Amino acid sequence: MTLASSKNLRSAIDPKVRDYIDAKLQEEISPIRDDLSDLSCAISEVRDADLAGRDTIGALVEKIHQVLKLSRGRVEQIAAKLGDN
Repeated sequence: MTLASSKNLRSAIDPKVRDYIDAKLQEEISPIRDDLSDLSCAISEVRDADLAGRDTIGALVEKIHQVLKLSRGRVEQIAAKLGDN
């Protein structure tokens, strides 16, 4: 089944009917468009939070890596200063 071009059909429809159809479609599509916009914003927030979490974890891993590279004597000095004997 081949569909006719919307331009051809548009001229065949009474302007009042065409306005009604346009308004009805707008009423039906508008909530969907709003929901999609809300979902897009929520996805962006989740993505930003995920990136921030990964940055935080990366920084913590780097700190742990630096601590692991310290000598035993240096770790003992730091522990003594912190009172963790």
